[in-house]
Amino acid sequence: MNDVINHKTGSFIWYHSTPKERLDNIRKEGLKINSEPSWQGEPEPWIYVSTIPWNAENNVVLEVDLSFLNTYECGWPFVDKDTPLEDLWQLRVFKDIPLKYIEVRR
Repeated sequence: MNDVINHKTGSFIWYHSTPKERLDNIRKEGLKINSEPSWQGEPEPWIYVSTIPWNAENNVVLEVDLSFLNTYECGWPFVDKDTPLEDLWQLRVFKDIPLKYIEVRR
């Protein structure tokens, strides 16, 4: 049983923000690890998702269903074992996210 539950919503839905100009490519290929980053300087072997929608000017928010993942396929960055769950907001996903698990948030 998958337990990659978003503790803020109680569901498998997480959020990913991306520049609008990347949306066409995501609609073709889904979200890919090691892709050209928007916020970091180098590609990384994961995809960041967040517990709540985050939007900036010229970005689009995607709803990402992580029900297909196992817990070992993702992890919390920038935390230690004593970090309270309510303080966790960003998750790294270590595998590609297929298009069928992604929707543009309206």
